[in-house]
This record gives sequence, structure tokens and C-alpha cells, in this order.
Amino acid sequence: MSNEKYDLIIVGAGIIGLAHAYQAQLKGLKTLIIEKEQMAIGASVRNFGMVWPIGQPQGYLYDRAMKSREIWIDLSTKANFWASESGSIHLAYAKDEWDILHEYHTNWGQNTQLLTPNEILKLSPHVNPTDLIGGLFSTTEVNVNAKQAIHSIATYLKQQPNLDIHYGEQVQKIEYPLVHTTDATYLADRILVCSGSDFMTLYPEIFKQSPLIKSKLQMLRSKAQPASFALGPMLCGGLTLRHYASFESCSGLKAYKQRISEESPWFDEWGIHVMASSNEFNEIVIGDSHEYGFSFDPFNKQQINDYILDYLQGFLLLPHREILDTWYGVYAKNPGGTEFVHEVEDKVTIVTGFGGAGMTFSFGFAHEFMSDW
Repeated sequence: MSNEKYDLIIVGAGIIGLAHAYQAQLKGLKTLIIEKEQMAIGASVRNFGMVWPIGQPQGYLYDRAMKSREIWIDLSTKANFWASESGSIHLAYAKDEWDILHEYHTNWGQNTQLLTPNEILKLSPHVNPTDLIGGLFSTTEVNVNAKQAIHSIATYLKQQPNLDIHYGEQVQKIEYPLVHTTDATYLADRILVCSGSDFMTLYPEIFKQSPLIKSKLQMLRSKAQPASFALGPMLCGGLTLRHYASFESCSGLKAYKQRISEESPWFDEWGIHVMASSNEFNEIVIGDSHEYGFSFDPFNKQQINDYILDYLQGFLLLPHREILDTWYGVYAKNPGGTEFVHEVEDKVTIVTGFGGAGMTFSFGFAHEFMSDW
């Protein structure tokens, strides 16, 4: 048995685990993060790197996203990683898309502005102007390079007093207050299991009885665009209106979803909506799709990538269309909820199931969850 005793042990060094470790560090808690891989390789590094308040309904979820935004910006300076407060534009090429954006802005929009086509092109000159009606600009969205940011945050946390990260060490069993791993046994006052859907290896019965499902997403990254190219704000096509809870109260959404289902059923079949962001290397990150289940084909489907790229061309004209990388990620999702929090026993808690909003919610959630520790 290790002689080390910790105030908090966190299982998993993805964004959820790191967010709680950051709060622990602020509170002066002696903390250990245990990660089975040699580095974070899961959903936390296989995403757009978008912090997306515009996608959240007004109220506590929007406030949570904005708190996350605040922490991301602060940490980008502390941990020295690239972050762009670029905002976002939802683009409308059909009247029903424009009507939804107009209704959202009028009734619920915070930090938003309706734009004409000329105003859009001033912010993002490579938007396709053909049939463009207008767009909704939001100032709140932040873009990071997920892989770089996760690595930089972990490095920053390791440099803080009272915080250790053990990579390449797998938790085999938790018997509070003991955490047994492949290397040692540790003592902890509190234990958080933040290992995504992988928590099923520790608690298979809890996973089986939970509402959680898994989602597989496909994404792509273009080669670097010319130095003269600037994407500007992150961009979304109309399909994104079907994806985020913030637009669910719009009166025209039901009819819009029906139109898309009838005209382009493959978008529903593969859960496709299309967004684009730019990283610090001027590469364009593009996605994504959503397949739901518990086990997935380990290979990407080229047809899904083709659907995404064809739709992208309708709203973004890239000088370089060559694709540098494609990949998929898998995350845990709680249908009908925004997270899955389960107390296994007193002071042992599973925190997962943020779906595709881990980057948007994790820091804000951790701030709330640990507020009275």
C-alpha cells in the first residue's frame, strides 16, 4: 500500500477530471488524478474544442456555460495555451432557418446580433454568399485546440503544490477509502470517477442500470489554409438548429426538422449537423455526426464524411479543401439530461454523461459541484 493519503482522488484525466482537479487546486486540496493511458486520448481531445454557450437554453445551463467560458479564458493564460474568443455565426440560407434565428434573437438571445449578408462577409469573408439570407452572430463562443489545451492544463496542474497526476496506471477497484490500482493502493477522503463511459469497467452494473448511452462522432481537419485566409467566427449551417437545446422553444423548429427529414433523411440517419472552426495553425476543424448505441464499428464511414463536406461547401468556400486527418470519438450521453451524477456510496461519486458538451460544461459544473467543499 502507498503511504500517500489524499483529500481527493480523481479517476480520469480528461476534461471532466481536470476541471474538478482545478477546483480542488483552488481549494488547496491534496489531489491525485489517475489516468490509465499515457496521455488523454478519449473524447476530450477528439472534438472541435468549442466552448458553446449559444447552444444552451437560458437559465442555469447558460450560466454554467458562461462560467466555463470565464475559466477557460483565465486558464489559457495560466496554462499558456491558444484560445480564441471568436464568437460564432449561425448561417441561414432558407427562410425557415432565418425565421428560427430571428425568433431566438428576439425572445432569448443574449449577446447576439442579427446580421445581413454583407455584415457576415465582413466578419467571415469566405462564407458562401450564394442564397445567403443572414445570420445570428454570438460573441460568447470560445475556440481552443482540444488536444493542446488538455495537455497544457494537465501540465499546469502538475506544477501546482498538492496535485499529482499518474499516467499509465489503471484503477482496478474502489473500496472506500481505498483506491486499488495496477501500481499501488491509495487512501482518499473523497473519490470522483470521471472516466467517461469507461467507468463501466469499474461499475458495470451501475452503467447497465443507468440511462447512459454512447455516441460515436466523426470529424475531419483540413490542411492549413493560406496565410491570407481568416475564418473569423466559428460557423454553423442550418442543420445545427436541430442539434442544440437553445433553439427547441422556437415555433418554427418542428416544421424545419420535418423538412430536413423529408428532403435529406441521411442527416437524421447519421445525426449530422455541420460546423467549422479554425485552430492556431489555420487548419479548419469540421464535423460532425452522431451514432447512438453501446458498441460501434471501429472504422469511419466515408459516406458520412462526404455528407459533411458536401454540406460544408454550401456555406464555406475553402481555398484548400484537402483533408489532413479524419477521426472518431465516443462519449457518454444521458438522454434527457445534461450530465450523469451517481453517488456509489458516501464520498464516492461518478460524474460523466455530458454528451457533446463536455468542453462547454465541465469547468462550470465542477465549480458548482465543489462549491461547498
